[in-house]
Amino acid sequence: MSSIEIRKISITDLDTDAIVNAANDGLWAGGGVCGAIFKAAGHDKLQAACDKIGHCDTGSAVITPGFDLKAKYIIHAVGPRWTDGKHDEPKLLYSAYRSSLELAVKNGCRSIGFPLISSGIFGYPVEQAWRKALQACSDFLAKGNRIDIVFAVLSSGSVELGQKTLKEIAPQMATAVKSDWQTSEMPSKHDHFTLDRSFTPEQMKALRKGNIPQEMEDKWFWYMEGDTLFAHRSWTGFCIYRIDFSPNNHHKVTVNRDPEQYECTSVDEDRDKLNKLLKWWTEASYDYYGEWLTETVDALKKSGMIKDKLKVAGQEVDAVFFHLPTEPHGFLSNWYPSPFDLDGIHFTSAEQYIMYSKCIIFGDTASAQKVLATEDTKEQQAIGRNAKGYVGSVWSGMRQIVAVRGLLAKFSQNEDLKRQLLDTGDAWLVECAHSDTTWACGIRLNEDERFDSSKWRGQNILGFALMEVRSHLRGTKD
Repeated sequence: MSSIEIRKISITDLDTDAIVNAANDGLWAGGGVCGAIFKAAGHDKLQAACDKIGHCDTGSAVITPGFDLKAKYIIHAVGPRWTDGKHDEPKLLYSAYRSSLELAVKNGCRSIGFPLISSGIFGYPVEQAWRKALQACSDFLAKGNRIDIVFAVLSSGSVELGQKTLKEIAPQMATAVKSDWQTSEMPSKHDHFTLDRSFTPEQMKALRKGNIPQEMEDKWFWYMEGDTLFAHRSWTGFCIYRIDFSPNNHHKVTVNRDPEQYECTSVDEDRDKLNKLLKWWTEASYDYYGEWLTETVDALKKSGMIKDKLKVAGQEVDAVFFHLPTEPHGFLSNWYPSPFDLDGIHFTSAEQYIMYSKCIIFGDTASAQKVLATEDTKEQQAIGRNAKGYVGSVWSGMRQIVAVRGLLAKFSQNEDLKRQLLDTGDAWLVECAHSDTTWACGIRLNEDERFDSSKWRGQNILGFALMEVRSHLRGTKD
């Protein structure tokens, strides 16, 4: 996915495939950005290449080699001199950016670095210059062109103005900045360690984009300034990690050690945790919900069963909510891998047993054999849902009996699962699935309505069957 990034950096330090020179129409070495580029590329070599071209019209661009620069190419774009905005300045500035991008793509560039063209000695008002620049780049990418765009400016104020404008014009392209969230600084009580890890350019691009939390489960706000990443807990704003990235892949990490802000005290635990977070954060699209689930599961493994509260008829009771096998308390799911034998047949999960039994009840032995032939729970469910001879009223009466029988075998024949089920104590067991109003409560695992049984849209048959099985196992426990 292409991106637009605004960084406080000299354009000559960029490692993009091409950088853009804010040129004059005669392509001579000038001052400001132009002078810096000529100096870094090698004045004589670059001037000779420009002299061969000779001229470039305002609003157009030409290309030369990058010579001594990191960039392979230099694209020389001539922006307009500002008069009053009534002499085609906006049109010409837009054209300068578009021409530069077209040249870059034509020459196989996957990334390009821009200065803020015409905003220096050409006098174009900075805010208007940003708006026209970002509109041109956003329009170019919207047409399906694939190229990463970096704006290199030296003023912090200009960076902030550019970020603000980008959020207005193309919010999906904007990178996170400190002012996007209410945060606190790293406290005086902190520790350090070295993180040995390499990052691809694509992974660094994902980190530089940062993250502005959108949902309750989105627990991290992070942004980068230069080559330093700041990671804050979204709910509190506390700075937990600061990472100073190094080209040698030995990155310095500063970690919060204020006990009122962060409870971890182990460097090894933090190193492991940060590596896991960075795995999520460097994906092309940050799956904050998946990261939240993983963190929650790790916490459960570390501290044991954690129970929530459920409101039932005006009273609060303990509750354990669950859904998919990979989510918190996933062992309660019918889809959880749990081999057991029943009636001389081997089953790989409770789901397989229930769908097999459903087909047998209605005399569809062919479908029953298909259920046994696959270990894919989703496929088992699909086969069972299409059982021939199905009668809704019959299955409504039989399904909970079938479920209890299968679940009793599941938990009695798997000691670890049995222990986990008994560890739920007297808590209500509640399956959370928005689309299932029969086996589940009809509420998602991340929706607050799950805490109030009067707001359920489903019957929670599986949860109640599990509670019955738990009661039976408790009575027969050695």
